[in-house]
Amino acid sequence: MPEAQKKGRMSYPALDSLQEVQIAGHWVSIVSPEAVKGNILVLPGWNFPRQDWCQQSSLCREALSRGYRLILPEMGKSVYSERFFPETRADWKVFPNRAWLTEQMIPYLQDSLGVMRPAQANYVLGLSTGGRGVALLLLARPGLWKAGAALSGDFDQTQMPQDRLMIGYYGPMAQFPERWQGTDNPTRQAHLFKTPLYLGHGRQDKVVPVSQTEIFYQALKKAQPGLKVKLHLTEAQHDYAYWDSEVKNMLDFLPSLTRQVASPGGGMSLFLPSIRKTLPGYFFL
Repeated sequence: MPEAQKKGRMSYPALDSLQEVQIAGHWVSIVSPEAVKGNILVLPGWNFPRQDWCQQSSLCREALSRGYRLILPEMGKSVYSERFFPETRADWKVFPNRAWLTEQMIPYLQDSLGVMRPAQANYVLGLSTGGRGVALLLLARPGLWKAGAALSGDFDQTQMPQDRLMIGYYGPMAQFPERWQGTDNPTRQAHLFKTPLYLGHGRQDKVVPVSQTEIFYQALKKAQPGLKVKLHLTEAQHDYAYWDSEVKNMLDFLPSLTRQVASPGGGMSLFLPSIRKTLPGYFFL
């Protein structure tokens, strides 16, 4: 925990442009611009390395140029489930789930680094299974986020009862319907969403059907007609060519900010010594 300064103020270590921390056994990269106006939690797809967003698309370069700090957790083969079950594959239980994000990672970043605190402008975006993670995190921590963006996500697993990833986590739907229909199903909880959301999907997607996003969008508009939700469908596939084409659309959707977020050190500069420097070739501007 950070040490308290005089007069009750909290002191946090200053962050370098790239810092990597291990939280409860899982790595998180934090990439910061010199002056920060908001934080973006970036969720990867199933078995995608956390650095893929930066290496395979323009997201990190574009977000940094706009003043956003990026938080990139290593999620491995996670489907962002709330918890594990006896039927969850044993070799998949080593990867983080949603409880790790909400109970371990976010509190650590807030309490130890002063990052993603409620008073800051926080956003979450993800692709593929990470898009599903976006929706589930908006539900899990509704007061933390200003907006979210989800690309090529799966939002109602009951429409894909033979999906091997969902079976691997929840067991067969016929045997455990409550797991498939409950708190891990964003579409079934459309009435609970309170956060603006950008949804994108390629119509030629052969990995996750575009109907997953269409049905989710329709459920949100029916249950929450006043909620700001933008749907963008295009003739694209399930790949970084498509996801990169959505970078500026997603970042434009985030509300414009009028003030910068104070850095953990109290000023605006974040280029000071870090805990662990760089993976060679990890980040390219």
